[in-house]
This record gives sequence, structure tokens and C-alpha cells, in this order.
Amino acid sequence: MPNKKEYFLEVIFNKLKENPNKKLNLEKKEFTEFINFLINNN
Repeated sequence: MPNKKEYFLEVIFNKLKENPNKKLNLEKKEFTEFINFLINNN
């Protein structure tokens, strides 16, 4: 079972991918790295 952070990232990523009005050109790995950068850059 994934931890809470991984689960949360998965939910956000899937919601963004499902939304036809927004184009998400990132792969899941790139998205996760970007979010980690934002979190750790405080």
C-alpha cells in the first residue's frame, strides 16, 4: 500500500489526466519530481 504522499500524488495526477480541458504533458515520474521539488524548496 502506498504511503499518503504517494497516494495523494496519484489522485492529483489522475484527476489532471482525466480533465479534457487541461492538457498534462508530463509523465507521472516527471509530475512526482516536480511536486517533490515544490515541497522541498521551502
